[in-house]
Amino acid sequence: MPIISITDLNSLINPTLLTSPIYSDQQHFQLVMKQTCLKLPTEPLLVAHPQIDRWIMEVNLLFPEVFEWEPPQLLVDTQFITQLCTGEKNVCVQVNTNAAFLENRTVNLIEWAIRHPSLNWSDKVKLWVAADYLSLPPENLKLTILALHPTHPGKRHEISWDERQHVETRDWLVSVLTGQAAQTKAPVTSRQKSPSRSAILANFNIEEIAEVEI
Repeated sequence: MPIISITDLNSLINPTLLTSPIYSDQQHFQLVMKQTCLKLPTEPLLVAHPQIDRWIMEVNLLFPEVFEWEPPQLLVDTQFITQLCTGEKNVCVQVNTNAAFLENRTVNLIEWAIRHPSLNWSDKVKLWVAADYLSLPPENLKLTILALHPTHPGKRHEISWDERQHVETRDWLVSVLTGQAAQTKAPVTSRQKSPSRSAILANFNIEEIAEVEI
């Protein structure tokens, strides 16, 4: 059964997309965050990339629990995968995210990245996959976006999830994977009807984005 990742979906939505120059910083930042949460050494990376130290401090200010929780309560860069029937064939959709397991079977996905703070289609796909994989009611899932920027202060944005968004995201995924989306290069932009094309990292030049108030 084919396995579809966020990278594969991005290639379908944005087939001519070029890698952003900040992609390397993003990779190093994600690695430092993972090693910090796992209590592994980070000094060599921080010496080589001093900007990352500021982002780590911002994450600590925005969401200090990230550095207080330990496995199995917090799983960093964990993989969720679920099956999707497109009507033509079955595929598996696979995502990597950070997940905190809280009381009353509530799960908090946490996305820390150099990115825009608004909810985007990849966030919605991660929420959909996580709810299905964990067999959770959509209402038991939420997303915290920790949006960092090379020059502006970081932003924290809390997103709730529900059955309507869950079903709409599944339908949008089917339309993309079967080539039936209204626009091949991007999902419909209506916030009410489908996930926004608003950008995962490579979709924009973050240096040109003004500070956004939440």
